[in-house]
Amino acid sequence: MADPVLAARGLTKSFGSNEVLRNVDFEVLAGRNIALCGENGAGKSTLIKLMTGVYTPSAGQVLLDGEPVAFAGPKESIAAGIAVVHQEFSTISALTVAENVFLEKEPRNRLGLVDRRTLRRDCIDLLRQLGIDLDPDTTLDRLSVAEAQMVEIAKALRSRAHVLILDEPTAVLSHREIDHLFRILRDLRGQGMGLVYVSHRLDEIFEVCTDICVLKDGDVTSAGPIADYDHDRVVAAMVGRSLGELFPPKSGPASDAGPALSLRGLIAEGSAAPIDLDLRPGEIVGLAGLVGSGRTELALAIFGAARGSGAVELSGKAYNRRAPGRSLAGGLAMLTEDRKANGLFPETSVAWNFAASTLGKGARALALAPRSEEERSRSVVERFKVVVDHVGQPISALSGGNQQKVLIGRLLENTPKVLLLDEPTRGVDVATKAEIYRTLRRLAEEGVAVLVISSELIEVVGLCDRVHVMRDGALVAELIGNAITEDGIMAVAAAATGGVAPRPNV
Repeated sequence: MADPVLAARGLTKSFGSNEVLRNVDFEVLAGRNIALCGENGAGKSTLIKLMTGVYTPSAGQVLLDGEPVAFAGPKESIAAGIAVVHQEFSTISALTVAENVFLEKEPRNRLGLVDRRTLRRDCIDLLRQLGIDLDPDTTLDRLSVAEAQMVEIAKALRSRAHVLILDEPTAVLSHREIDHLFRILRDLRGQGMGLVYVSHRLDEIFEVCTDICVLKDGDVTSAGPIADYDHDRVVAAMVGRSLGELFPPKSGPASDAGPALSLRGLIAEGSAAPIDLDLRPGEIVGLAGLVGSGRTELALAIFGAARGSGAVELSGKAYNRRAPGRSLAGGLAMLTEDRKANGLFPETSVAWNFAASTLGKGARALALAPRSEEERSRSVVERFKVVVDHVGQPISALSGGNQQKVLIGRLLENTPKVLLLDEPTRGVDVATKAEIYRTLRRLAEEGVAVLVISSELIEVVGLCDRVHVMRDGALVAELIGNAITEDGIMAVAAAATGGVAPRPNV
């Protein structure tokens, strides 16, 4: 086997008395794509920061093309050919595609001014090499999230990088956009680039990666060719138990219970298909389908965050004039798909974000109870093992997975009767997924009705008592019992797309 283009040998990192990485060996080979897996807090980000000069190792060394290196910072690692595409974009919305791609590296003329003709030409050449179809003169605020992701990749590869590190690159992409990204990654591998792929989505890892390295609590627990692994082995290496143990036993609805939520002829904004659906206390119902099938739009119409026509009943009573505030007051809570845009107050504390929808809880007279808010927020930190220094810390400082845990905890503070959850485990590690699954099953057993929108078929199959499949804004199938399988869900999707099964957005 060829020598690694980038390697860690015995890397250890301590922050004070806290040792977060211990004697880690890791290597990236030219023309290979290695998955870096582990729970939130396992040490993945620390390892990447050590290899790119953000942190200095406490022990061990980083090798580039077999030679020891000690980068003084990310600029040096970038100059040496290591490019990183972070989960949070670093693009500037007011600038054009070309200006973002060559930010701080703009070609200059003899007067020291930006040579815009060369800038545009170089951008077109780079985008063409990557198979990215974008107008270099378009400003970023006019692009979709997926197109902005392509700009991030082009920006990372504007110089001749040898290694590309991608951190959760598909978190907000549709299945078609993921396919496009994977084609680009395969082309880069074919050109001899070494890739590091960080993701909690196991199906993606098996589709696009050639090798895998699993971290747990700062140690490498397993590593090797991806062909030697299956889902169970990866999960066991990450959390110490098999995939089958992640999902609690299904129980189904409370007997003779009337619907907690009933839809009759509900038409969400942008859809022409009326929806009839009943959700009973004690059951978890899945809503599957490709991105763009109308799942999110339906949930927003039920919650009152988007327009919709038709009849909605909560616990047998008509629910008209729907609005988010009235929904929460009536026991209907929703977790939004886009936590950054619609769920978080990024510059405020963890405690404030947790208590945002229940600020009056524990208050006396007209005064709020900030001490109570802090105490309540600490409970969700302990329950979901949120990695945070203190609850007064800005929530923007937390990882995406830890932010998601806080938002789920906030929903539960409203003691809902009906839960609408849109991608509830996006960006969450496997161990925390298991905790969320157990929490949802416990809530169902207590009589809460739960509707789960998920693009992870394993999650839908393992968690849900019934599954509805959507296409083009309509419910096209209901699966129950043994019919709830990945193949069963995709068979419906295949029939809906002319007989060729598309790859699910997993």
